[in-house]
Amino acid sequence: MNIAQREQQIIRIQSQSSYASINEALEASQVTQKIIEAALDEEVQAYLSEVQGDRPRRSGYYQRVLDTQYGRIAQLSVPKLRKGNADREWQILERYQRALGSLLDFCLGLYVMGLSLRDLQEALYEILGAVLSVNAINRITLKAQKQMFQSRQTRLDTN
Repeated sequence: MNIAQREQQIIRIQSQSSYASINEALEASQVTQKIIEAALDEEVQAYLSEVQGDRPRRSGYYQRVLDTQYGRIAQLSVPKLRKGNADREWQILERYQRALGSLLDFCLGLYVMGLSLRDLQEALYEILGAVLSVNAINRITLKAQKQMFQSRQTRLDTN
């Protein structure tokens, strides 16, 4: 089964079952977008109030795609500065970050709960709006499994 057929199958299953409506998911995604954008603005304002002397000035926004546990935000407005934008450390959203940690935690939680690759494919379709191949999901779960195994093998410090 190719990705297009799998996407059609997921859509058919969703239309026949009691999934939450797409409008509710979109609304949660829009609320998440507004909250993240407001927090980023506050972070920049706090940074500007701390800087003394040669204060950098605001230079508008740039758009970024961000995956969250509530869905994909296609156009997140991230504030930028005229000078020093690349040098400063961001607290909420790191430079080049494309997914929030909560999304990765969610995916790892699904894997630990024992979902099959096809079930993970369906769950991630709800969030990302696109079907990942079974091979891609398998690679992700193998990396997560390796990390979990390594954390189990580390010695506990009893001091």
